[in-house]
Amino acid sequence: MQSPKIIPRLDLMVAYSCNISCAGCISLSDFKRDGIAKLSDINSWVSHWSQLVQPTVVTLFGGEPCLHPDLIEICKLVRLRWPISTIRLITNGYLLNNFNSESWFNFEPFEIQVSMHRSDHRPIIDRAIKNILVNRSGWKTTVSDNANSHKQISWQLECFTIYKSIFKDFVVPFKLVDGQIHPWMSQAESAHKICGAPDTPVLYKGMLYKCPAVANAMDLSQNNWFGYQPCQDADTLDKFVAGIGCPEIVCQQCPDRSQAVIIDHMDKKNVVIKQKNLN
Repeated sequence: MQSPKIIPRLDLMVAYSCNISCAGCISLSDFKRDGIAKLSDINSWVSHWSQLVQPTVVTLFGGEPCLHPDLIEICKLVRLRWPISTIRLITNGYLLNNFNSESWFNFEPFEIQVSMHRSDHRPIIDRAIKNILVNRSGWKTTVSDNANSHKQISWQLECFTIYKSIFKDFVVPFKLVDGQIHPWMSQAESAHKICGAPDTPVLYKGMLYKCPAVANAMDLSQNNWFGYQPCQDADTLDKFVAGIGCPEIVCQQCPDRSQAVIIDHMDKKNVVIKQKNLN
């Protein structure tokens, strides 16, 4: 058996539901999305694909992954199957306080990326991050501010990092016609240039997709999506890996710069909180 193919990153979608609804979400949280992936299914997916690919970073992704009651067990599974990968939890932060903050340190190398939504909820997110920071001393703090992408604050130890990422502007990854999801029919190369996830494959319901936007849009609509076929086994893996980071015909789903609809996620009218009690 050949060694697993090394890839930079793999997103693992563990929850379809989200506790907030953001217009233009790459996971389509502003549509009706319910449920979580079963722990037994995640175990099967990870067991299978860990024999075929070796990601540098495995991202626990949603929806909101902190809605999953077995999130700690998922971390254990990922660490078992990909022992040298960095595990990254991407969360909106509102539910972090539902977990024992010390538990995250059991899965090093580990990262938590808190994607900030709504500027008026900054104190809530800051408290959630602080509850993790107090478990250790010696954090190195770094601030980066790229006007073309996002502002980010990071707190780093040798094998543990927390990011507070303020992305602000999101490009809607589909065209909405009479409430239905449709592709933009753009030029693939042009759309890929402004893509928010140009090199981020996702493990979605047992199959590998080029990016989260493709996986979610295909799941929620009946469009052909240019005949795109996700990678299901080793037979098509070489082609899939070769396409990571490159424009493909399915990239025509998303808009190019002239078509793009931009949503400001710091504007509270674009982010609806469905969670009843905020931390």
